[in-house]
Amino acid sequence: MEPTSNSTPPSSSASEMIVEYVRTQRHNAGIILAILSVLLFVLTAYFGIQAYRGARVPDKPLDQTNAEKPLDPEKPDLPTPAADGVNLRRTDHMLGGIGTFAGCLAVGVIAVWLIVGIPNPSEAKQRTEARVQLLAAGVSLGMLLIVAGGVYFYQWSDSLGNWLEKAQEKESQWVVIPLLLVVCGVGLVLGAVQPARAEERNNTLIRRLVYGANLGLTSLLLLVVLVVANIVFSYRISNKFDTTAGGFYSMSPQTEEFLAELDQPIVAYAILPPSGTRLVSDLRDVLTRFEEASRDKFKVKFISTVTNTTELATLKVDYPPVQDGELGVLLTFPSDKKRFSFIAIDDFFSQEPGPRGEAPKITFVGEGRLVKELLFLADNKQKPKVYFTQSDEELQIAGEQDPARLISTLREFLEKNYLDVLPLSFDKDQPKVPDDCAVLIVADPQKTLPANQVDAIRKYMTEPLPGGRKGKLVVLSGATLPDQGHRTVVPTGLEGLLAQFNVGLGDKYVFALAADRRVDPTSPPVGFTVEAVKAQNPIARLFRRISIQMIFPREVSALTTSPAFSAKALLATDTESGAWVEKEFPANINKSVAEADRNGTLRRTVTVGVVVTEGTTARVAVFGNGLMVCNMLARGYAPESPPAFDLLGATIDWLRDRPPVPSGVMSKTYAVYALPNPKTIDNTRLRYLPLWLALIGVGGLGLGVWVTRRQQT
Repeated sequence: MEPTSNSTPPSSSASEMIVEYVRTQRHNAGIILAILSVLLFVLTAYFGIQAYRGARVPDKPLDQTNAEKPLDPEKPDLPTPAADGVNLRRTDHMLGGIGTFAGCLAVGVIAVWLIVGIPNPSEAKQRTEARVQLLAAGVSLGMLLIVAGGVYFYQWSDSLGNWLEKAQEKESQWVVIPLLLVVCGVGLVLGAVQPARAEERNNTLIRRLVYGANLGLTSLLLLVVLVVANIVFSYRISNKFDTTAGGFYSMSPQTEEFLAELDQPIVAYAILPPSGTRLVSDLRDVLTRFEEASRDKFKVKFISTVTNTTELATLKVDYPPVQDGELGVLLTFPSDKKRFSFIAIDDFFSQEPGPRGEAPKITFVGEGRLVKELLFLADNKQKPKVYFTQSDEELQIAGEQDPARLISTLREFLEKNYLDVLPLSFDKDQPKVPDDCAVLIVADPQKTLPANQVDAIRKYMTEPLPGGRKGKLVVLSGATLPDQGHRTVVPTGLEGLLAQFNVGLGDKYVFALAADRRVDPTSPPVGFTVEAVKAQNPIARLFRRISIQMIFPREVSALTTSPAFSAKALLATDTESGAWVEKEFPANINKSVAEADRNGTLRRTVTVGVVVTEGTTARVAVFGNGLMVCNMLARGYAPESPPAFDLLGATIDWLRDRPPVPSGVMSKTYAVYALPNPKTIDNTRLRYLPLWLALIGVGGLGLGVWVTRRQQT
């Protein structure tokens, strides 16, 4: 009598039909697999030929390849023997050849087994062999497809970036193909496992093969998912997280916005020493972050002084600032070879002596330095000329005057921001504003401007300039100081001209009404108006908040006289109890709220700054104070610049129709971390956290075992 079989009898399912075909048509099934093995071998030969072609040495020697302009950013990077003579496809072909050859061997062995092997006399064992053969063939090919898909997805990860970030739809095929390989591999493995499940409980060998296939499939899928997830998220999420308390390695939102809006490519050559010091590493880090934030508009090429001698020599020839021993960053515009700028490595750091003989304090200013230089290059390295009128007792940009009437510190600040600050002394008979004037500034005149000078300014503001430009004007004019013998505000002579641009330059003093007695009534604090903040004025949006002390300000109002111009209030007083205005300087400035209310002079806020646009073009900015930028007040903010400087600098940049230097770019000071006193450390969590984790782990494991045993019983 024939022994009882452990094999499951055949059924009408598709998997059992395939098993029966392999069992009954063993020779034919072997031939099919042999043909598949031959096809895989042909693919192996094809991939090998393609890889060999990619390995041929170029006709040009290494020293002649792209020798004319090896660092020309406009030319694509050419393959050279220094990169093993490979092209972009050789590695792909080699990987494909290895994969198809492995598949050829796996399928060939099973084909030989089917064709040459002697079938078992027992029908049940023949069926078991067919299941094993299908399982071996399907799992082998499926695993190879999954591995190939994961490897190719990693190899072609650049296509994912081109597809997601650059909207290059053609690159999507190099993302979809690896994913299809993975899907096909998973389907093949699952399909090969299904016939074997019929004997999973009764046959030890098949059970081990099925469990091994499941384990291998799970492991490979986990690996592929991790690879895909890491590559995808690397294009969507920053690969660096700043965990420092002061945000040392974070880039300001203003810088990120500026880089995202770059309209032309920039190439930065970072000539840095090979040393791994923190200063050099931080500079490398900020350059890399610039490249990431700019979406390929700002490209960085690191040049080593040791290994890249050929490239360095070429840079020395093309760009004179790069000399022997010079370390720093060279910024270039591929579209204009004459536009470049070199920043020495020392300019990325500032150093101040430490107190009481301590180590000097080093501050990293690289982010702001790069932004300023890029803005400078964007102006074609032509420093815009800003003229300050100097004919009618205005604030002086140079000299030995009273610090309250001198603005030499402001001049230095503006020049550091790549502006050419010049004095303008009008000719008495034929005054004229120079044609090369980018912005004209009238800074706090103490007497009325002559009519011919006002006409010269009017002509500059109303008549077309060379190149079709329009005049840009800034007026800083506070109330006349009472100690100069004046009890009323002296007119500037510009009131009529400013009225044409919808600006009313008032003739009243402005005083503060504050509950805090530390606030001087003659120096009310001012800030941006709610209107300017809500409208996202280009000047106001650069500052989260600004507070400026204006000494003896005057009222400036926005008018609606001329429909061609749009005047908006930018600055207003910011006091607790409001402010009040007087046409004549009062004998007692300590006025009460009740008295001001009775006289009808009490205001919640008083506008002291107005900006004017003509369509979308910035034209005029008027501030009701000039002393806010004088040297005397600037001393109180040293070594930092006062907020009034930032305000005026941003205003000038706004008038020049260029992106201003973001005020939120902060310098980062290096600090040495000192370990705390051991007696002050709370080690409670150190004691009990491992215990809680152990209890949770043991409890969870026990619960899992209990649930499993309950299911089995």
